[in-house]
Amino acid sequence: MKTAIFGGSFNPIHNAHVKLASRFVDEALLDSVIFVPTFVTPLKDNSSVVSSEHRLKMCELALKRYDSFFVSDVEIKRGGLSYSSDTIAYFKVLYPEDDLFFIMGADMFLTLEKWHEFQYIFDNVTILTAPRDDCDYDKLVKKFEYYKNKYNAKVYITKEYIEDLSSTSIRDMILSEADISAYLDKDVVAYIVKHGLYR
Repeated sequence: MKTAIFGGSFNPIHNAHVKLASRFVDEALLDSVIFVPTFVTPLKDNSSVVSSEHRLKMCELALKRYDSFFVSDVEIKRGGLSYSSDTIAYFKVLYPEDDLFFIMGADMFLTLEKWHEFQYIFDNVTILTAPRDDCDYDKLVKKFEYYKNKYNAKVYITKEYIEDLSSTSIRDMILSEADISAYLDKDVVAYIVKHGLYR
């Protein structure tokens, strides 16, 4: 089985997250993608992050229609800073026979050397990433060559870029009362409205 871990704050989860995971299901022939909302994201400003319970629930709502997508609360239950190396170690024990992959955005991929125990990540998963625009692809390939030569990294980069949609821009739209229905699952929109999130 080919299983991918997709970690992130998902604050909130939006259509580009789902499109990215779907792209790799098709191109890397993944059997499943496990979305893992963080408890506290290292190297990031967490001041605008809503509770882990809300983010977990929004992930469940956004992904319930997809047979190969699952949600894990492992980082939320663990508490503290959410290190991807710990999460990879957890899934290696849980699925010892699976080939493990790790999905991340271009910005995360380019800063991997700042991550906690990044060599462990390179040693234990194949990284899947995608450009944000037409200019990004060459930059990612160059970085991959560097990671491969220095750290023996295994990486797959999809060539076609995924729309550059950020959770920050979604939150800004909510604050300004703009229409977000084109960017999020309808049940996630309803959940945000019901609980008055990001206002």
